Amino acid sequence: MSIAKPHAAVLTLSLLLGIPTAHGQLLDSVKGALGGSQQSAGSAGDSILGGLGGSSLPSLGSVGSGNIAGVLTYCAKNNYLGGGASSVKDKILGQLGGEQQAQSDPGYQEGLSGILGGNSGKKVELGGGGLKQQLTEKVCDQVLKYGQSLL
Repeated sequence: MSIAKPHAAVLTLSLLLGIPTAHGQLLDSVKGALGGSQQSAGSAGDSILGGLGGSSLPSLGSVGSGNIAGVLTYCAKNNYLGGGASSVKDKILGQLGGEQQAQSDPGYQEGLSGILGGNSGKKVELGGGGLKQQLTEKVCDQVLKYGQSLL
């Protein structure tokens, strides 16, 4: 057994048990990943996932309304968001000419599959379990806030 495995096990256990230091570091990581906790919905598009890979991740302002609507559909369908997402998604789809019109938008289709990126040329696949699920929930919440700012 290498020395790295016990350290990884301790880190994983501390994250799962919520030991204050690990919890604080995780919270800081999530805040950094979402561009900080003090952003307005309108500015969230500029650095939504900066802490998860910097420039390789899309900003909400560059993904397009179709992708936002598709991601909101994905998030609501997979229980990452409550019922309020449906109303925002419907209004964005209305701005796009309706769901039938949006079906021809590749960004909308990607969003329905849980891929955030659209027109940005940068893609992030949402979903999964554990920490990825927690981050997906945060991303879905930020997408909802950004979607509300588009209305």
